[in-house]
Amino acid sequence: MPAAFTRDRLTWLAYLLLAWFAYLQAAPGLVIPHLRDELDIGYTVGGLHVAAFAAGALASGLVSSWVEQAVGRRRLLWSSAALMGLGAAGLTAGPVVAATLLAVLVMGLGGGMLLATIQATLADHHGDLRTVALTEANVAASLAYVVLVGAFWLVAVLGAGWRAALLASLVVPLVAWAANRGLAIDAPAPPAEGHGRLPALFWVAAGVLVCCTAAEWCITAWGASFVDEAVDVSADDAVTLMVGYFGGVLVGRVVGSRLARRHDPALLLGVALVVAAVGFVVLWPSGVPVQAVAGLALLGLGVGNLFPMALSLAVSLAPEQAARASGRAVAVTSLAVMLSPLLVGSLADATSLHAALAVVPVTLALAAAGLLVVRQGRRARVSTPV
Repeated sequence: MPAAFTRDRLTWLAYLLLAWFAYLQAAPGLVIPHLRDELDIGYTVGGLHVAAFAAGALASGLVSSWVEQAVGRRRLLWSSAALMGLGAAGLTAGPVVAATLLAVLVMGLGGGMLLATIQATLADHHGDLRTVALTEANVAASLAYVVLVGAFWLVAVLGAGWRAALLASLVVPLVAWAANRGLAIDAPAPPAEGHGRLPALFWVAAGVLVCCTAAEWCITAWGASFVDEAVDVSADDAVTLMVGYFGGVLVGRVVGSRLARRHDPALLLGVALVVAAVGFVVLWPSGVPVQAVAGLALLGLGVGNLFPMALSLAVSLAPEQAARASGRAVAVTSLAVMLSPLLVGSLADATSLHAALAVVPVTLALAAAGLLVVRQGRRARVSTPV
């Protein structure tokens, strides 16, 4: 009988902080339509804001395991949260593009280390049940996406402006720290073999993770702008319609977290790729709100499980090196977040946003190909006599 999955105080803290991270991570994509109006910028410069966050997270992912060894996991967790909050506050105060880009870069620096630390903590804390923990954590993240859309809708109705939606979120890490500052958050001592290289198959899985993340962030960053143009609605209404996407992500991750208790993450990842592809086929030709929301919802249903399942698959290939594997996963996914929205923005400036989003099915196909390689590699490794 499989061991029972237990959500203790540390687990709930990790879920809460990951939800807050996700709220701020998705914010630049929803802020872009407003920044384009306020600062008179194009798609490419708008995409740079998402890229700046990812660049900071990329740098953090490369050094997070080293920083953790130097300062300890507990101190790294809280200092990373503080740095991310500082960047968010800076974004709301930035009067020019240079200032907003710098603020988002700081958000990414703090956020990347926060994400790597949370993922490593959950993987170490729950061991063989890491897939359940990581998937549930991403349920919390997807719930935060829905809350973010709701917050943007509320501040628009109240006339408070998008900045209020970001500043209000800073209460979360402050309350979390006040309630848990004495909680032990320790990393296990790594075994001697943990200092070696990550296995080659991990890097194939990391490539799958890159493609999955690229597909997700093409929609997260440009979904609102696509709906704005395709359906011909206002920026505020386009952001509101993104609730279909984020709602689909939430439902997908709730279902995925249940299925992860009984099924291989590689199998679930394959199903999620198919559902995401169907969602894109519905969304791409949409010209009315109903079809756009339906396509976004299907996309979210599939996309919602791409990252957690691909991440769990990658970390499972190096279970004794959770901190290093998590850090490298953050780095490679941050590279995808940095390049894919920027690529779509550049293609949109050269052609159209409709044509540029054809990047999504390409990345889904590449992820599927990489998944086949990983599954074959796992079978070969299991069948090889020791």
